[in-house]
Amino acid sequence: MSWKPLIIIISFIIILFITVAGGIYLLIDNTCTKDHVSLEKRCQIALSYHRY
Repeated sequence: MSWKPLIIIISFIIILFITVAGGIYLLIDNTCTKDHVSLEKRCQIALSYHRY
């Protein structure tokens, strides 16, 4: 079996994974910067969870 198709498939899967992960991270990051109310709620929930 030739190595070239295997390397191409593996690199394509890695690039696809990085693209999807980066897109999800940007989507989450944008919602955090735009919506301060939900960010404050999440911080309060986290703080109250760690307090007990």
